[in-house]
Amino acid sequence: MIDNLLSSTKPVLYKTTSEQWPYALSGTCFPLRFKDKLYIVSAFHCFSNYEIEPKQLFYLSPIDDLQIRPSCPTAGDNKHQDQVILRVSPLIHGNDEIDRILALDVSDINNSAIPTSDKVRDIVLRGYPLDAPLHGIDFEKCSIQMQAFVTNGCLEVRRSQFDYCYYIKMIKPISDGMSPNGMSGSPVYGVSSSGAPVFCGMIIEYFSLTAEYLIIGPEVIVNCLMKQHCEAQLEPNGA
Repeated sequence: MIDNLLSSTKPVLYKTTSEQWPYALSGTCFPLRFKDKLYIVSAFHCFSNYEIEPKQLFYLSPIDDLQIRPSCPTAGDNKHQDQVILRVSPLIHGNDEIDRILALDVSDINNSAIPTSDKVRDIVLRGYPLDAPLHGIDFEKCSIQMQAFVTNGCLEVRRSQFDYCYYIKMIKPISDGMSPNGMSGSPVYGVSSSGAPVFCGMIIEYFSLTAEYLIIGPEVIVNCLMKQHCEAQLEPNGA
């Protein structure tokens, strides 16, 4: 199941305001479910660094206007707030289209775990480095190529000095000759002792001196989705 799940991870492809270069790539995004709702998750800086709005994302186009910014407990830093969550509306896309997207339902406590948990025996990453040789947009040929980098084999996981964040060291954090730029927004999936995938967080940064990825823990993103779900149930139409 992990291979099929990884295939749902996509690059951040967005529409620009330039007539000459109407589309561009920036980072990685992935889907999560919370009960009957589907969401697209990414690192907020994949959008803010390029001065674009998250709803310009072309994962499912058009995306719902609802953008969920993290509501986290008071903390000494804000690294864990580098995230954006977009709801996919069934009114726009229809349930059949949404149901075809494979994503973990993190309303089930068995589908997520902090990466330091004993139930996680390995880590798998999939993202889209911006300088991957087959990754890019050819405007002359009107084609978009997407080349993913996938790796597993976790050497170490430890809590970081940043609240709700962790460091992950992989055997091969990136392909030789490539930069990790573009891996931000990538999901971090753990492989449990039973072989089932679990959501363990999202990449937001890479530290070259220690060859470690900094990730936001799943507790932040799952709690954010839980809060949004509870608030939606209180709305008149239960949206």
